Amino acid sequence: MNKPYLLILVIVWQFLSAFMALIGLLAIAIVFFPDAITSMEYSSLPGFIFGIGLAVLILLAFIIISVIAAVGLIKNQEWGRIMALVQAALCVSAPPLGTVAGILILVYLLRPDVQGYFKAVPPAEYAEYKEENIER
Repeated sequence: MNKPYLLILVIVWQFLSAFMALIGLLAIAIVFFPDAITSMEYSSLPGFIFGIGLAVLILLAFIIISVIAAVGLIKNQEWGRIMALVQAALCVSAPPLGTVAGILILVYLLRPDVQGYFKAVPPAEYAEYKEENIER
């Protein structure tokens, strides 16, 4: 069974959103961390570091979820579809492009034919076993 074309677009979106989150991490590092300790007053420094640290953790989690989802979708695994659903749900809170893309991905991945595609694809071990037996 061939991979649906729209699923390839979802995979591209997963990698693109992970890349954009990585750019966000780099922007935080470049803008805030070089002068963070020397330019802040001592009373607001702990809150500042906590806020920046929280933003970094959220972006790292988003990158990890996006990459795991993309790899799972490439391998035609059900867990990849589920992770892509989680990532799309997170994207809905990032207007305007993230909201539109998140909703479209949620609708697409919840369609019965797409769910059936992931259930119809045999596990990798079964595919390898089948290929070995066909060659004999």
